[in-house]
Amino acid sequence: MIERGTSKIAVSYLRVSTTKQMNAGADVDAEGNSIATQREANNAKAAAIRAVIQKEFVEPGASAQTISKRRKFKELLAYLAEHPEVDYVIIYMRSRAFRNLGDAVVTKRQLEGMSVKLVSAKEDFGEGIMADAMEAVTDIINEVQVRMSGEDIKVKMRHKAENGGTLGVARIGYKNVRIEHEGRQVNTIAVDETRAPLIRTAFELYASGDYTLSALYDKMESLGLKTRPTRRWKSQPLSISKLHRMLRDPYYVGVVTYKGEQYPGRHEPIIDQDLFDAVQRVMDHRSTNGQRDRVLYHYLKGLLFCDRCSTKERPVRVIYVEANGRGGRYGYFLCRGRQDRQCDLPYLPAADVEHAVAKHYATVGLPEDFVTYIREGMDAAVADSQRVKRELHDGYRKQLAALSTKEERLLDLATDGELPTAKIKERLRKVQIDKAAVERSLAQTVVDLDRAARYIRQYMELFEQPQELYTKADEATRRDLNTASFERLYIDEDGVRRDVKTPLLDELHEAAAAQQRQTARRRTPAGVLARSATTNVAPSPGAESDRQTVTHLLADLFGAGSSKGVMVPSTGVEPAP
Repeated sequence: MIERGTSKIAVSYLRVSTTKQMNAGADVDAEGNSIATQREANNAKAAAIRAVIQKEFVEPGASAQTISKRRKFKELLAYLAEHPEVDYVIIYMRSRAFRNLGDAVVTKRQLEGMSVKLVSAKEDFGEGIMADAMEAVTDIINEVQVRMSGEDIKVKMRHKAENGGTLGVARIGYKNVRIEHEGRQVNTIAVDETRAPLIRTAFELYASGDYTLSALYDKMESLGLKTRPTRRWKSQPLSISKLHRMLRDPYYVGVVTYKGEQYPGRHEPIIDQDLFDAVQRVMDHRSTNGQRDRVLYHYLKGLLFCDRCSTKERPVRVIYVEANGRGGRYGYFLCRGRQDRQCDLPYLPAADVEHAVAKHYATVGLPEDFVTYIREGMDAAVADSQRVKRELHDGYRKQLAALSTKEERLLDLATDGELPTAKIKERLRKVQIDKAAVERSLAQTVVDLDRAARYIRQYMELFEQPQELYTKADEATRRDLNTASFERLYIDEDGVRRDVKTPLLDELHEAAAAQQRQTARRRTPAGVLARSATTNVAPSPGAESDRQTVTHLLADLFGAGSSKGVMVPSTGVEPAP
């Protein structure tokens, strides 16, 4: 922070409306020529009014026409609330900050309430009533220009659509390119040679009627269909919702749609009309029959993998499907490799798979003495944490009461006129800032202090009688238990062959095994002699690593920084004799 001297303190706000403006001249300046130009003007204005710029806020490529939708401007206002030493906010032009009169008036009142003046680098309205009037007129003109520009853009977009031009960025399967046309460089759309064949495959697979959108998503993900990477987002698989929109979009047969009207596009079609119509018939048929094409819900969905395929180093999911039969619809689990004729795992009735998973929960259980040990340590840690939170809560309440008393005294002084108004105002602002900070801290401690304890206890209940708990649970609870216990379950006709546990459950089993090994060693004659000896005895091989296993698990469960430190005595998990 800059120390106040003879200079005033300012913050600078720089903004461009589009990413295109941000990229202009990026080879010269990383933030683009527009931002660099504004920065130069704002710095010059700061020097002219003898102010030092303390912080700069850059709003890159934000086309929002209202202040409420501009993230950096909201950060600027929050910064001013926390830094009462700031005197000016310098903007390049009022049109850069405000696109309508309403925002300009509201923002001006906010800044005046914080004793901050808004200064334009390119506009000098002077001081007084007429200056305020000129600012308002400028803001009105800016709003009119924005609205007129919006109407002009609508007309241009309609003309572009009527002439077959693409509106917006290229769809998946196409790419934006620049070509030379009649001696000029122009922007246009070209087929993405990498993604276009995959788009065609997606339409063909869905038109066959053998794929739901969920199954199509899995298939296209395995084939490598991904979105184009951008400066903000990495390339990622096409989501189910985007697949749905793509299959409904006539753009892929060479049609441009604008305001409900369709026009022949200038871009090259990826699929023909017959294939597009076939896809629409499948989607319409499923919609008419009330079939939920997007997702067939089952609480085991996403958890199951085919053990036969995995042994051949093909990690293939087992998906949930439904089929019509006598008496209604019946659920089955199907290996995705079977659809591609790469696996012979038969259709598995959903009820059989559910029973197999419930049976597998017998392997999740932990020894009763280990569960008791963990819960005792957990109760001690939670009690300690609750005590600290209560002390923090009481401390914040006392601070808040003291600040409220101080605020009331300052208001009394203002009423009596015993101190200069400017000085009282400055002190009040500091008290209000301090109160806001204390209230935020207080709000973070005003939570259910037993919430963490309840969560951990509920989690531990799983390991006492896991199979019984899972069997009695409803579907939603079963899904939660599966998420807490396993990352993958590999199944075959005879049930669950193996699993990949969650890291926490894996650590619990490893720690339980370590405790059992220590207990077994202590029951041997050598262990009894070692405990009865009055001198230090070197630990048996593996004992120290076992002790570290349990120690690390407890640190993970209870978190670092507990006043109780490590809850394992130096002699191991058993109390010293």
